[in-house]
Amino acid sequence: MVIRLRHFILSLVLLVISVAPVCAQTLQVSGIVRDSNGLPQPKVSVTVKLDNSRHTTTNADGKFALEVPVKSVLVFTLTGKKTAEAVATDKPLEITLEDAEKKNMAVTTMRQTTSINTKYYPLWVIDGVVYKQDSVFNTADLASPDAHRLIAAALPGLSERDIEGFTVITDASATALYGNQATGGVISVRTRHAGQGTNHLNYTSQFTYRFRPSYREFNILNSQDHLSVMKELVEGGTLTPENVLYKDTYGVYGLMYDNSIKYDNGQFIQDNTRAGQLAYLRQAELRNTDWFKELFQNTIKQQHIISLSSGSQKASYYASLGITLDPGWERETHSRDYFFTLNATFKPLKHWSLGIGVNASYGQYHGGNDFTALGQAKTLSRTLDPNTYYRYKYTPYNVKNELKQNYRDDDDINLRFQASLAWNPIRQFRASLVASLQVQSAEYEFTRTEYSNVAQRFRAMDKRIIRNNNPYLYKPAEDVYALPRVVMPSGGYRTVQDYLSRRVDLMARATYSDSFDAGKHIVTATVGSDLYDQMQRNGWHNEYGVNFELGQLQTYDPLIFQWLRNREENYYTRSTTIDRNVAFLASASYTFLGRYTLDGSFRYEGTNRYGKSTIARWMPTWNVALGWNVMSESFFQHLKPLSSLTTKLSYGMTATMPFVYNTDQRIKPYLPFRPNGINETELYMDQPANHDLTYEKMYELNWNINVGFLDDRISASLNVFSRLGRDLVDISYNQGTGGFFKLYGNVASMTAKGVEISLTTQNIQTKDFSWTSTLSYSRNTNKITKLNSRPDVSTLVSSSGAAREGYPLHSIFSIPFYKLSSEGFPQFYNAEGRIERDNINYSATTNLDYLKHSGTRRPIDQGALNNAFRWKNFSLSVYVLYSFGAVKRLPSQFGTTYGDYNALGHEFNRRWIKAGDEERTNVPSIPTSAQREKNPNLSNAYTTYNNSDVRIARCDFIQLRDVTLGYSLPKTLLEKTFLSSVDLKLQASNLFLIYSDKKLNGALPYSYDYEPHSIIFTCTVGI
Repeated sequence: MVIRLRHFILSLVLLVISVAPVCAQTLQVSGIVRDSNGLPQPKVSVTVKLDNSRHTTTNADGKFALEVPVKSVLVFTLTGKKTAEAVATDKPLEITLEDAEKKNMAVTTMRQTTSINTKYYPLWVIDGVVYKQDSVFNTADLASPDAHRLIAAALPGLSERDIEGFTVITDASATALYGNQATGGVISVRTRHAGQGTNHLNYTSQFTYRFRPSYREFNILNSQDHLSVMKELVEGGTLTPENVLYKDTYGVYGLMYDNSIKYDNGQFIQDNTRAGQLAYLRQAELRNTDWFKELFQNTIKQQHIISLSSGSQKASYYASLGITLDPGWERETHSRDYFFTLNATFKPLKHWSLGIGVNASYGQYHGGNDFTALGQAKTLSRTLDPNTYYRYKYTPYNVKNELKQNYRDDDDINLRFQASLAWNPIRQFRASLVASLQVQSAEYEFTRTEYSNVAQRFRAMDKRIIRNNNPYLYKPAEDVYALPRVVMPSGGYRTVQDYLSRRVDLMARATYSDSFDAGKHIVTATVGSDLYDQMQRNGWHNEYGVNFELGQLQTYDPLIFQWLRNREENYYTRSTTIDRNVAFLASASYTFLGRYTLDGSFRYEGTNRYGKSTIARWMPTWNVALGWNVMSESFFQHLKPLSSLTTKLSYGMTATMPFVYNTDQRIKPYLPFRPNGINETELYMDQPANHDLTYEKMYELNWNINVGFLDDRISASLNVFSRLGRDLVDISYNQGTGGFFKLYGNVASMTAKGVEISLTTQNIQTKDFSWTSTLSYSRNTNKITKLNSRPDVSTLVSSSGAAREGYPLHSIFSIPFYKLSSEGFPQFYNAEGRIERDNINYSATTNLDYLKHSGTRRPIDQGALNNAFRWKNFSLSVYVLYSFGAVKRLPSQFGTTYGDYNALGHEFNRRWIKAGDEERTNVPSIPTSAQREKNPNLSNAYTTYNNSDVRIARCDFIQLRDVTLGYSLPKTLLEKTFLSSVDLKLQASNLFLIYSDKKLNGALPYSYDYEPHSIIFTCTVGI
């Protein structure tokens, strides 16, 4: 018995000894991953080097845990960060991922939405909370190396320093994250936070020098060419005294005629002899006024920012305070902005974290009101004297005086408060709650003093014909023989407008993420709910008879209210809109072996826009995706020179809200005009009930592939997408039931397709020198496949574009031009293919195939090329932007009569002058008064010429957008100082066009507002 027990104990010892090495071959490694600022990094991929079967990802707090073999090497990867490696130990690891070199690979042009009438714009999201849609921001600038500065300029209260980074979302996942309001794409901005163990103080100063505009960028005749046109008008009997003197607006000829009959100090103001007129016109001919020099100034805009960041294990803070001072690029314009940002993170308890964000800004602006410097410089003839008063709307007018007497003052306040609470009791589970309050308040005062042209129109009646035609005078509608009366005998008037927006957001999330079987299976599931309540209040009122030079004494005449009533105009308006939305969402993700990922998301969103109707109150959005991380496959190491390869296929449906909400009938009040003074309100049916109205649907298929070669020295990304829009809202014709022949319903459909490509190459990479090139390209096309509405000719040829079945959205059609007649009049092809001059039927809705499809207003091909160079502490980037495929209708400049006030384009230098010119030019003649009398419908021909294919230009362009030179002082020079860093940057922005269509005659091809050429110097000092 003793022997058996001894043998058993010996066997047990041998078994333990033999098993112990096997158990010691693996260990449980854990740790946390942070960025260079000390912030935890979620979703970092953690794998064992040369063994991709062992894999996990960091949670929301940047923590991870993984069982790995002893002496394994762990690899940490995250997009936008440098890859890090560490040897596995039984002690917690602390990994820091440095920022990778910026490649600007993303294609940032927004995709074509599939809606006929509803307009969607990119949605700004700041730190996960929706801010607003933006119809002005040029999304092509997001590919620029200077994108942070441009984003900060678009978001009040944020500076370039405050922005940590941004992400552009263009596929269906945007609406899965942020709902229906994200249909136009999302620009998600991450603001800066302080990391653990950081203490930094930075001062940044930026100086922007802006150049005045140049006539090289505008299609405007000089004074000599302009006066030659005027002389031809005089010879043709158009600019005669009887035709000009009593016009509501005139320039050099009208002033000459008017002064010829004005007697002052014993003589006429203008010598009315032939010699006197020639001398006067000679001055106008040689004047060549540079309105850009008269109305603009070369000034320097300043911005100064102080930022502080500090962090410990329990709390971290980032704060910035800044001011922008702008003396004004346009004369009589100036502005001042103050802004403040605070981001704080607290960890009061082990499993809890609290985040607080505050952003505030206050801005003041003084500038042009009814007239602006840029608007006037583009329209005024260069023959005009900048210091002389001419006539505009029957009243003396001088633009330089008007900008002083007709102005606006703005006060804007933007406040954003955000708080987040997160609970992370175990590594696998996280719950969070985010609350946000956003308040925007603005007050605008539009002032027209008693000396402004706009105010003096109310008193213009010095001549009988002016008195009878001036619309600013009161004439009783019931008395046709009554003489017009002045309704504002003294003073000017002011419009006060106020705007208030208050938005409250609540977002709740609960996420569970875990890995099983040594990281082979990774499951993540999220459920949550979003809610927002937004109130917008907007109103304005007019204050008439304000004497600004008499202490703003009010001397209004009650007759002005009757004048407004007869014109069916109000002197005040106020409206309030309440937009409420609630959404429930869920998403799940499953990853197998770190290679294959299946994602799914669903969002159910409700709105109050349909009132009490529940027919279309709830809108679903869903998306599924399948991803493959090919570089985790065992065979990938044999696919040299490939260094990375991932691909993803997704499909989803987005429900979008149409622009009409009449699931129930919409009743509105109205006060009809009654000349006998009786006021009786009425109610009318604005829109009948449409119980079949529902949301528009967009189905999207998207395929993405990312590939890298030679250790990612060459990297590329490809996105191919196809969108199908169904149940789109458009006009649905009926038999007039209820008095409505044109109702809106879900009767249209369209498709949109596109491809997005980005390529980055590290051409040279040495210790002291590097050269990186980035090319982005996108192509967007669309086609309307079903449309019930029948647009007429006038709609199809409009410059804004139209919808027509079988063609792209925003298409511009043109009437085909034939040639000029022997008299220089334009001729065209009509619907029957015959040559026509005056009788094109603009109201026709059938037999329209003769119209020429000129193109679409939306660019088809867009992209950018950036070359970045680095030599030691110097950096240089050259950014080129390009766009192709869009067209525009040139301004409608041609007619049978012209005035002497407004500028004309260079096309008039090629106009028909004599018989035979029709063989060399397609620019029509200037008709004489005799020709107009002989051809009473001749004006129709010139209107058609403005709508013909001759007046179409391509908007293709290649632009050298930015050149930026940077320098950082070497650390060795700063070691003995209190400074930690000094960075200098000099940038030339919006330089010049390399290519554009010659038919534009120098005018800019892009549709967004004119941007000045500027030089920007930035200095950032760190302590």
